[in-house]
Amino acid sequence: MTDQTAIWVRICTLNEIPVGKAKGFTINGQMLAIARCADEPFVTQGTCSHMFFPLGGSKVEDCSLVCGLHRSKFDMRDGSVQEWSVFPPMIGAALAAIRKSKSLRTYPTKVEDGNVFIQWPGSTPESIKVKF
Repeated sequence: MTDQTAIWVRICTLNEIPVGKAKGFTINGQMLAIARCADEPFVTQGTCSHMFFPLGGSKVEDCSLVCGLHRSKFDMRDGSVQEWSVFPPMIGAALAAIRKSKSLRTYPTKVEDGNVFIQWPGSTPESIKVKF
């Protein structure tokens, strides 16, 4: 693998990110999720670190992303686990034992002139394909 520098790549406009819900998208085929915490966007890996359930469409409240499958809860700002596999009741603890608690991977983002950018490995923006 060759070393690549990281470049800023446009994802979407800030207004295209729903309030209260994560939106799934891909970069070069890799699933990611983006959500807003007030007017600041945050990007995480696109699947829950518990059972790899897609995070696009997941509820976001107070900067916390809640997986729709077993309701694991993550801080969007740094990916840290706030609650681990709490659903369904009584079975959640057993499901939590299947995989140890693991944070979500996060990616640097910025907003310029209403556009949201992610820092991504590559040499030119044209080499990076975003599907939002």
